[in-house]
Amino acid sequence: MGRQKALAQTIIDAGADYVLALKDNHPTLREDVQLWLDTEGARGRLPIQETIEKDHGRIEIRRHALSSQMDWLEAKPDWAGLQTVGRVESIRIIGDQTRTEYRYFLCSFSDPDQFATAVRGHWGIDNQQHWILDVQFGEDAGRTRNDHSAENLAVIRRVALNALRHNGSNSRSLE
Repeated sequence: MGRQKALAQTIIDAGADYVLALKDNHPTLREDVQLWLDTEGARGRLPIQETIEKDHGRIEIRRHALSSQMDWLEAKPDWAGLQTVGRVESIRIIGDQTRTEYRYFLCSFSDPDQFATAVRGHWGIDNQQHWILDVQFGEDAGRTRNDHSAENLAVIRRVALNALRHNGSNSRSLE
């Protein structure tokens, strides 16, 4: 978690904003934010911005919620520029099957439109990069499990991917 706090500080120092995903590697903070937002949402106290996309035979509904009320968050002073906590409820309907997923975030801004755009853009980039690393570099097929070798190889793959992207000679081969 120290790296994300340092990243938040660096981003704020550069005059930019951040949206940091809270995942299972930050269990206590994620649970606190989840409990707060889920409780406030159930009580109808969170303004919701909803988007609906119909494409490729599926319907995707996203409900974005932000809360600047963070008196309860003991860790707030540890996060440079922290202004809001956010939640995205994603509902995907394909045929007669419905899947719902919740994601939680720390944000250095309070604009709901900016939050929705940033979160949507992040997942598009993340999905595209994962596809390249998996298909082109065979990342998911790797069997490395000892020490820090898996993490080191992941860093090397990302460096190689960035080098190839910045070279620009044939970027289509990475798509």
